Amino acid sequence: MDAQAELPPEATEAHGTKDTHLPAHPMYTQEPRAAFAPQYISPTVERPKEDFFIFRPRLLEQAIQDLKSQLSKDEDGDMRTAWILTTVSHWGTENEVLVLLCDRSLLICYYDFVGLCSSRIFRIPLNYIDTVTWGPLSYPKTALHKRVGPALQVQWDKLRPPPSFVSRWNPWADLSYVILTQHPGSINKEEMHSMCQLEQFMEHLVKLVRLSHTQNPLPGRANGLLVLHRPVNMETSLGLISLLNTSIQLGYAKSRPGFGF
Repeated sequence: MDAQAELPPEATEAHGTKDTHLPAHPMYTQEPRAAFAPQYISPTVERPKEDFFIFRPRLLEQAIQDLKSQLSKDEDGDMRTAWILTTVSHWGTENEVLVLLCDRSLLICYYDFVGLCSSRIFRIPLNYIDTVTWGPLSYPKTALHKRVGPALQVQWDKLRPPPSFVSRWNPWADLSYVILTQHPGSINKEEMHSMCQLEQFMEHLVKLVRLSHTQNPLPGRANGLLVLHRPVNMETSLGLISLLNTSIQLGYAKSRPGFGF
């Protein structure tokens, strides 16, 4: 009898005479990783239904508490109401803001809902406000983007000369007014309906401004509030930046799957 035939398979392989007729191992292939591809697993956790972070109740409550902690008792007094609105710059760009109406001031807060901190806060003393204009936004005929809907222009120095040509072209120009409009995500927000109404905000603002003029008049100035009902003029002649900003809503913190904030 042939001695090599009596050797076990391991011994046969050791001698370099592997039997090719033996069946493959049942658990492994010759190249086990050749056809491997990672498996994609869809998470079972549902994403929040609200795209705009400002309308998520927990984030909104945290933002308001954070801003209230930064109020000055002497300059602001107590907070009366909080509002969710949008500012429109003289270039036509939009940014969502939390607006706080206090006893002595109007605070326009640009809050970072991604980093959960306030990035900019503008304080306007109520007794400085002298003109409020309510009406639709009016654009030049050449403007590429025209926002539809009512707007509120709050002005605090009507005696200041109109902006110069250079100031109108400077996106960081120091202007004596701010334009507020309705937040685009405020539609069908029943639980926050009262915080998004621009006309109700104007009524509260006018009431507090008139009270402030009576209690804290400015010396040497004709105190009083002028309320105008007419179109709010926008001077964006073309508005390419405004068109880009509005089309992808750069001024709003919202969920953008696959993209940054």
